[in-house]
Amino acid sequence: MIRSIIKLVLLLALIAIAPFLIDEKGYILIAMGDLTYELTVVSAILLMVLASFIFAFLFWGTRIGFKFSSSAWRKLAFSNRAKAKREFQKGLGAYLLEDYKQAEALMAKCAEHTDMANSAWLVAASSANKLGESAKTANYLQFIAEHPQAQENFSFETLLVAGRLNLDDKQFSKARALLNENHKLIGHDGRLLGLDIEINIHEDKFEQATALLQIARKDKNLDKEKITDWEVRAFTGYFSELIAKSSVDAVAKYYKALSRKERQSEGIVLAYAHCLVANGLVTNLENLVLPLIKKDASLSFINAVKQLPIQNSEHIIFAVQKILQKQPENILWLSALAHLCVANKEYDKAHKAFTSLLKIEQASDDLQCYAKLLELMGEHQQANRVYQELIAQG
Repeated sequence: MIRSIIKLVLLLALIAIAPFLIDEKGYILIAMGDLTYELTVVSAILLMVLASFIFAFLFWGTRIGFKFSSSAWRKLAFSNRAKAKREFQKGLGAYLLEDYKQAEALMAKCAEHTDMANSAWLVAASSANKLGESAKTANYLQFIAEHPQAQENFSFETLLVAGRLNLDDKQFSKARALLNENHKLIGHDGRLLGLDIEINIHEDKFEQATALLQIARKDKNLDKEKITDWEVRAFTGYFSELIAKSSVDAVAKYYKALSRKERQSEGIVLAYAHCLVANGLVTNLENLVLPLIKKDASLSFINAVKQLPIQNSEHIIFAVQKILQKQPENILWLSALAHLCVANKEYDKAHKAFTSLLKIEQASDDLQCYAKLLELMGEHQQANRVYQELIAQG
């Protein structure tokens, strides 16, 4: 490139100098129709150089102007998005730091201009929910339902969080409407199935909830404790409906007709046990619960068994003691043993279990039962000290 320019300059210089060397100016004649222009070689070269400079200046000016205008246009066009992105990041940080008021304000402000409109409105709705502002929560969820950009990016997570927020605000009809509008998504994600089960329970549609639970049990990603909780609530409600329509015998018949696997489900067993207790049928509770007394029983099941009015629970107590031989410091089973022994009037065994338990942990329900045991054993002074300790904890 440089060589070409040098050659061009030398050529022009030679053309310019040549007339002087031969002592002849040299002329260039330009004719256009009736017009004729006559220039010397030197004048023509000077005009060409001047024209080149003008052309270069115009080219440089146009290029700089285009770059400036393009940069300014981009800045104006994307400034809102850049600002929205910064506000989204600040809002997310505020939410994680539990500054829900600031998080709500920032997310509501940036939602219109960000590509993550769903996430922004969901965080704003969740923040409003945590601040106890139900009207704002509903308003933000309505934006998700109506805004075109939010609808384009609708997902499992959006439906799940929106439905959960409606449940927290006791907006069961809105949660149901949301699921009905997106019913095709249900069944492809266990979390949405769980949301559908909860809504059915809140709507007192217990039979539908029990049917959905059959599918939910097959999903390994769902929390077992959660499934147990749904089972207790759904089957307790359904058993109450059966009793209202027919009798307790209808419940017994229904329970016997369940599969062996379902009759070994902690939630269903607890629901049936609650049904029997509510109707004064406590004699068979031990036979009902005993098969599920094993080392891998859930926390909720163990705590529920402690509260059941089981009469003559020698076999359950023996099963619990057998577990404690291998896990002597398991506070869940120590607590269960102590409570069961109190209910079975085995006070010395209960006192021994409480002594071991309270050295490890002092939960309020265990202290209350221990104080009751001391009263039954005639140790009122010591029982008062336990009650005083409970009051101090409260």
